[in-house]
Amino acid sequence: MKKFKIRYIILIAALAILAFNEGSRTVTRRFFEQKKLKSYIASSKYQNELLKKRLYYLENEPSYIERMVRSELNVIAPGEIEYRFHTKETEPKKAVSSE
Repeated sequence: MKKFKIRYIILIAALAILAFNEGSRTVTRRFFEQKKLKSYIASSKYQNELLKKRLYYLENEPSYIERMVRSELNVIAPGEIEYRFHTKETEPKKAVSSE
């Protein structure tokens, strides 16, 4: 029974030292900050790769440039007819009569 109490007291003392020690709190804070920064670096690298691919296609593929102009700027070529299809989400709501 005394061994249990001594271990318990030592455990509580160790936890108190770690919890109230400025150094351990700093290490813990820096660990989570490092984890967050690694995640940010990974997402930035992924986005960088996507932008490199897009730049490559913009420099080397005329059809890609045409597709970007058509989709982002809504440009149509002379003589083309633009068709728009409504889906259930884009259809205007009908007014409900209160009769």
